[in-house]
Amino acid sequence: MVLSVVALQCAAAVRQWRFDVTADGVPIGTHQFVVDENDGTRSVRSEMHFRVRVLLVDAYRYDHRATERWQNDCLAQIESHTDERDRVIDVKGHLEANHFEIDSAAGHSELPACVMTFAYWNPNVLKQSHLVNAQTGAWTPVKIEALGSDVIDVRGQPRKANRYRIRTEKNQIELWYADNDGEWLSMRATTNEGHTLAYRLQ
Repeated sequence: MVLSVVALQCAAAVRQWRFDVTADGVPIGTHQFVVDENDGTRSVRSEMHFRVRVLLVDAYRYDHRATERWQNDCLAQIESHTDERDRVIDVKGHLEANHFEIDSAAGHSELPACVMTFAYWNPNVLKQSHLVNAQTGAWTPVKIEALGSDVIDVRGQPRKANRYRIRTEKNQIELWYADNDGEWLSMRATTNEGHTLAYRLQ
């Protein structure tokens, strides 16, 4: 049974999304989000584990872990660790009095006080002009398009959903949210190399 976002918020319970991920139709791993909300403060954990194997050898490996703390819809703190093809990237950021400071491999940045990551679990990402990339720390310009209504399969059941597209310089990300309560249901992303990643709720 899928509980509504509103009911979960009222109960101050933990919300979880665990997706099976395919690349061009081939299973490559999972991506999980856990959001623990209490009185407007959110603690968020995300983990992404991808493997592409060729002849029993890992041709591509990607592991990403991030922890975030939010105050309402504003990011207050972030730490992430990404290992991609043995290239390690660490990101740390925190809210100061009137700005958000972030440190990454690209250096030190000062952003506006209220920022959001690509927090797909929160439909308010669809109202933003820039989002923080949790992997790189980059302050990323985005363009949001509403693509109308749709019916998609979620855990073997048809669900009415509203579809959106987030465009960045390198990627296109399509998102589906339930039309009755705004629950995040699905995602599809096209990389700059032309590959398609598809997310399916477990």
